[in-house]
Amino acid sequence: MGIHTAGEQKYYGFIEERVKQLRTGMIVWGSLLAVAFIGMFSDARLAVILAVIGVALAIRNVRSLQALKGKLDVVGDKEEFFRQLTDTDLIEQKDARLMVAKDYLLVMKKDVFIYPFSDMEKVETKVRGKSGKTLFFTDRQGTQHEILSCGKGDKEKEEFERACRILNERV
Repeated sequence: MGIHTAGEQKYYGFIEERVKQLRTGMIVWGSLLAVAFIGMFSDARLAVILAVIGVALAIRNVRSLQALKGKLDVVGDKEEFFRQLTDTDLIEQKDARLMVAKDYLLVMKKDVFIYPFSDMEKVETKVRGKSGKTLFFTDRQGTQHEILSCGKGDKEKEEFERACRILNERV
């Protein structure tokens, strides 16, 4: 599967960091399995331990890769989704790692999340101690999803307030 449109390029650029993490994981478990194979000739017990660790990492990595590929399953019309990522009304907050399209919110944290606005019921903020706030939305099933957090920094607060305004307008 190749990239055919500018919208696809934008999406894959957005998830690039997560893809790099998964590729690094592949290198790690592949290396462990290779070392286990080589070590099999000198110390079988160590080789078995390395092989077990390598297989466990491989299973975890492959599942994470499949989950990443499945992120687009929430999108009904992928062609329209990718088109929205190239629209002039797309709002990107690179520091906050958010993209707000006409019908979707894309959030990058440790993983990628795509939220259709049609599933959102309300957007709220919560104060987090003395130093920060958290922005989240509640879906129609009542589940809360954290979108963004901010600390003491002025730049973080600006990004946070901008995200709040944008999402309150959309929902």
